[in-house]
Amino acid sequence: MIRSTYRAHTATRKAAAKALRRRIEHVLVAATIRFLATGTLVTITTALGKLTDDEDLLRRYASHAGRKVKAAYVALTGVAPVQVWTARNGHPYLACAYNPADPALTVGFGAYKRTAHLVGA
Repeated sequence: MIRSTYRAHTATRKAAAKALRRRIEHVLVAATIRFLATGTLVTITTALGKLTDDEDLLRRYASHAGRKVKAAYVALTGVAPVQVWTARNGHPYLACAYNPADPALTVGFGAYKRTAHLVGA
């Protein structure tokens, strides 16, 4: 009976690939946290927080403004924005993150009538 070396090493290759994927995920998560902490990337709530001090506006309209900003980003670049895990009220959720100087933020906030006055649109 002929036995292939492919089958003998399948488990080893799968384990090595899994370990490599985990290592890459940890590096990406660490980099994303570093970018958010240093201000290299901002979420919609962070960007709106820099424009206004009104907590009620943030709570009520950040989600809807985020949809407009994401649509503007996709229209300008043709790709979806980076998504990061963040926490709100102790619950984790996925949020889109943008460069603070990204024109999609201004376009998106200007397109939404509740935040248009913040960017002078």
